[in-house]
Amino acid sequence: MIFRAYHSVIFPDGSIRRLVVIHFDNEGRYSGYHLLKEEEPFVEWIGGTLDLRQ
Repeated sequence: MIFRAYHSVIFPDGSIRRLVVIHFDNEGRYSGYHLLKEEEPFVEWIGGTLDLRQ
């Protein structure tokens, strides 16, 4: 499992969430998320906006 944090994420339904940790499987596919509330181990900070609508 890979965890990457973003300032903003646009989800497939068009909703936007801020300070989100996205979970990716080992092949790089989206598998879930949670909100970032504090610094977490094993989370890579990417920043910017991830658009999951594609």
